[in-house]
Amino acid sequence: MKYSKYISFISAVSDLIILNVYFIFLFCYFSDFDQPCSNSKAFAFYIFVNFVWIILSNIFQTNKYERQSYKKEIIVNYTKTVVFFFFLFLLFFQFVSFEYFSRDQIKILFPVFFVSLIAWRFILYYLFLLYRKSGYNYRNIIIIGYNDTATQLKDYFIGNPWTGYRFKGFFTHKKSLKKEIIGTYDEIENFVRDNFIDEIYIMTDDIHVSAHKFISSITGKHAVKIRLVPNLSDFSYMNIKLVDYDNVPVMRIQQGPLSFWYNRWIKRLFDLSISLLVVIFVFSWLVPLLFVIDLFSRQEGVFFVQNRSGLNNHTFKLIKFRTMENNAEANVKQAIENDTRVTKIGNFLRRTSIDELPQFFNVLGGEMSVVGPRPHMLKHTEEYKSMVNNFMIRHSIKPGITGYAQVRGYRGEIKKTKDMKERVKQDISYIENWSLLLDFKIIFLTITKLLKRDEKAY
Repeated sequence: MKYSKYISFISAVSDLIILNVYFIFLFCYFSDFDQPCSNSKAFAFYIFVNFVWIILSNIFQTNKYERQSYKKEIIVNYTKTVVFFFFLFLLFFQFVSFEYFSRDQIKILFPVFFVSLIAWRFILYYLFLLYRKSGYNYRNIIIIGYNDTATQLKDYFIGNPWTGYRFKGFFTHKKSLKKEIIGTYDEIENFVRDNFIDEIYIMTDDIHVSAHKFISSITGKHAVKIRLVPNLSDFSYMNIKLVDYDNVPVMRIQQGPLSFWYNRWIKRLFDLSISLLVVIFVFSWLVPLLFVIDLFSRQEGVFFVQNRSGLNNHTFKLIKFRTMENNAEANVKQAIENDTRVTKIGNFLRRTSIDELPQFFNVLGGEMSVVGPRPHMLKHTEEYKSMVNNFMIRHSIKPGITGYAQVRGYRGEIKKTKDMKERVKQDISYIENWSLLLDFKIIFLTITKLLKRDEKAY
């Protein structure tokens, strides 16, 4: 598509048109275009909403349009922008007395505005997608190097035709009988010229240093873009930013969406809301009941406190309802099926997961989150961090009462190292893909499992 570079500009202008139609034109229309919509305060408001929207849309990149753009990213970016815009919109009226739409009208205005933005953006998205699927706006690409990362990249290009990439083949340092390896380094330049190659993807860990100068010289002779592909599989992070340290390029690895302050703020508000509800409406009667039961039984106490590994591997005191007799192995041995240390009331508490509820106090104290990787005993952290690759990534966010690994079947007793590897894999997936919607989903699945009585809850 010859003019595809203007798609971001078209999107930005469209957003401003929609903004002004809802917040300015409709206001003037319903005011019959009289004095309230054309005085100095009104003009100040018009300038304010447009200025704020332009700034926020640039911060959250609502009009960023790339071949790798996804619908989820579009919705998330617009949601962030509209939420912050709403707060700043209300802030204007705290400082300027201006007779605008009523509160009831504003309650309708913002949702309709948001839906209109998303609807128009998706129309552009699908029009562009359809255009590419029709065979236009494509880019011819080749990959230099041949390893697992290279083949995954090739599969992405072939499996996502809407991105508009046409994979032409691999080039390696020596000839190969493999059909998809179509040449060696000294054949690249002629191939680029004869096949109108637009982009070259270089596997940085699979080419010899001597080839760097030769490959870079191609860009001086042909209008081709170079893409460097490092092997970062051992880091398991999605957010990577290239920064400049006095002309030295450095890749800064961000630890998922929760590395951004505004996402941590949203998650914290969510945690506080849920925890306060549990403390007020559940603990107010459950704790006295368990106290009475304990008073007429073993009298070992209602709560059990244990050191666990938390955020950044800092130790914190996790609170649970006591389910076992006092024993010397409490801090080194995990609970197993038919564990003789578990009391009768403790067995009920464990099978219903009620024993985990006091951890909402940990959430209120900021040591835990409602959803996140489950915290382990200190002994297990020391043991598995040297056995399981990427284990310590789990500690880059707050531990949770429930987590992605738990709702996908990886909870309870760890019988073999493979169990922990799968648990870590799910936890890292959560860290990389966090969203408030995912937290809601995990909580819903947790409740569903509890109602069905999870067989691993013992």
